[in-house]
Amino acid sequence: MLPWLRLMRLPTVFTALSNVLCGFLITRTAAPATLLTDRALWSLLLSTTGLYLGGMVLNDVFDAELDGRERPERPIPSGAISRRAAAILGGLLMTTGVLAAATVSTSALVLAVAITICVILYDAVLKATPAGPVAMASCRFLNLLLGTSAAVELSQLLQPPAAGIALGLAIYILGVTLFARNEADNPGRSLLLAGLLVVLTALGLNIWLVGRYGADSASIRGGSLGLILLGLNLCMRAAAAITQLQPRLIQRTVGLMLLSLIFLDAILTFALTGNAGLALIVMGLMLPASLLKQVVPMS
Repeated sequence: MLPWLRLMRLPTVFTALSNVLCGFLITRTAAPATLLTDRALWSLLLSTTGLYLGGMVLNDVFDAELDGRERPERPIPSGAISRRAAAILGGLLMTTGVLAAATVSTSALVLAVAITICVILYDAVLKATPAGPVAMASCRFLNLLLGTSAAVELSQLLQPPAAGIALGLAIYILGVTLFARNEADNPGRSLLLAGLLVVLTALGLNIWLVGRYGADSASIRGGSLGLILLGLNLCMRAAAAITQLQPRLIQRTVGLMLLSLIFLDAILTFALTGNAGLALIVMGLMLPASLLKQVVPMS
């Protein structure tokens, strides 16, 4: 099973789940105990799982020739998994994601289809172009909105605060994607610095949103402090990668930035709902993600 798990980058799917959980919880009043029986939530979680893992698989399908030259140890170029089998799996996962969204609402279906289009465009066409980071950011923007689709009509998807949170997430991913450009080679300090600055800009936007839409003064203070600490941690970890320009350090920093999405979503959930229990549920995704990344690379 290990080659298949590596193909899907399984630990990173928990960041997609945390996005949907955050969007769901900040737009739909719910007690922690009721979430286990909420069919809409589980359908949305299944949807984002299929869409995200399918996108990861198709990414390697389209990159098979390039990986054969630069990353021959990956599942497809190494021969552990055939390109055809990977393509079939990717298609099935994406289809599952769309069908699961269709059981929730029209807005969920529209968002799932939009995510599918963005994923395929990124994987097949845009990845190596200047539009690549924007396409990746768009996927995450739509993914957080997917979490809101159980409670929000299609015409109201772009209303605050959820749309602002989704925008902050998109900017964050834009920065991470810039930071990760050519991570296996030497991307140069300027690109790494640009990526880090974009990530910090996203956190700054989130601090403003917390101050504007926070549930109460305690959650605003706690959320703002959490975002500041997250930013400082990312700066310290990124400094070594930027200074030494070692591919392994850069890849580890990218993994940290991705894993920190769970922290980010938990902080925003607490700040906008004032409910620590809901934030802890989001934070709980960190455990399986951290365990799995010990055996399955995140990038």
